[in-house]
Amino acid sequence: MVSLNTDMPALHSAKKRILIILLSTLVLSSANKQEIYAKFTKGKAVATSHTSLQQCSQIQCVRKCFEEGKTGACSVAGYNKARKVCYLSTDSEDEVVDVADELSGVFILPQPTQGKMSKKKMF
Repeated sequence: MVSLNTDMPALHSAKKRILIILLSTLVLSSANKQEIYAKFTKGKAVATSHTSLQQCSQIQCVRKCFEEGKTGACSVAGYNKARKVCYLSTDSEDEVVDVADELSGVFILPQPTQGKMSKKKMF
């Protein structure tokens, strides 16, 4: 029979290290989160896109457009719910087109203000 008491200081130290790593990871990931607001309009599509992202969630689509929008590279993101495809575009809200597919739509992101996109809650 092995006594667990002899290994307790080493085990306690390892648990402390793991806990510190987990807590620091949580703090870093929560610091990187941004609240973003985007309006989704069904039955619409972007007229032109410069990038398409396959197997992308709606949240990933909006976040990618938001990040690229900081440099002016995205203002509207088209999204097809059935195919899970995101289309990044610099089209304006007036340039989106009507489509018959109700699973397609566009996310209209807020316009940049003083070089930065405004941060509002998305979901």
